[in-house]
Amino acid sequence: MTTMPGLPSLVLRGSSATARFGDGFDYVQWEQDGRVIRIPLEAIEEVRSLDRSFEVVLTTTDGGRPAAVYAVHRASAAAVATFCAALRVRLPERGAEEVRVDGQELITEVSAGDARKPSRRLLVASLIAVLAAIDVTVGVLREPAWVVALPFLQLFACTGAFMALTLGRGLYNALRLPKHGITVMAELDHYTDKTKVYRYADQDGGLHYYREPTGGQQLEISYDPRNPSRASARQPLYGQVVMALVTIIGLGMACGGLGLTGYQLFLALRG
Repeated sequence: MTTMPGLPSLVLRGSSATARFGDGFDYVQWEQDGRVIRIPLEAIEEVRSLDRSFEVVLTTTDGGRPAAVYAVHRASAAAVATFCAALRVRLPERGAEEVRVDGQELITEVSAGDARKPSRRLLVASLIAVLAAIDVTVGVLREPAWVVALPFLQLFACTGAFMALTLGRGLYNALRLPKHGITVMAELDHYTDKTKVYRYADQDGGLHYYREPTGGQQLEISYDPRNPSRASARQPLYGQVVMALVTIIGLGMACGGLGLTGYQLFLALRG
């Protein structure tokens, strides 16, 4: 009977990436930008701890080509030291003249699973419970018809809030990052069934990924140097205007729906 290994015993969380490693694992699990990959130990040339930053340097077959680096920034200094020490013990010993493999080719991508879904589900369930309680309160204290009418109004408001948050954040990044961030040309990394995924490196050599359905082999993007995983593709003026209009419409929908819900609750409680 085969026993499946448990979750990694060491977890290193940074500002934009999480690394996991433990006994019985011959790889480092790397989680970044919604992507989960496994970096085999034989693909790692060295690991470095730099105060609150941790770096995994991959092996390369070309001595003149810079090695790929995966980095965790702004983590706990004690956690970085512990993680780095545990990983160094498990790295294979290599001689200076030993032939290296291309570490990038050994990396495998795995399904992210449902790691983040429980928290989102809890948030959605809590919101639904609160709105349902409001609907029942208004229906009992004021008018039963509101038990049917208010959910449609609240769905309208939630749709507007989603539009405003999604497009508003995108517009903010599109306006701010080209002026205050770092602009690079991202390379097409792979396709999914819904979009293209582009790859770019930050100032420290860390790899990040950006999803964009349109674009060619390269895509001009700007990223936040303090949080390199936060990036935005270059948006034309027309695109920015559309995003602004949709954001305003979404805000109007959210404020109108929630405002009317609150007003009906006020009338019901006032009697």
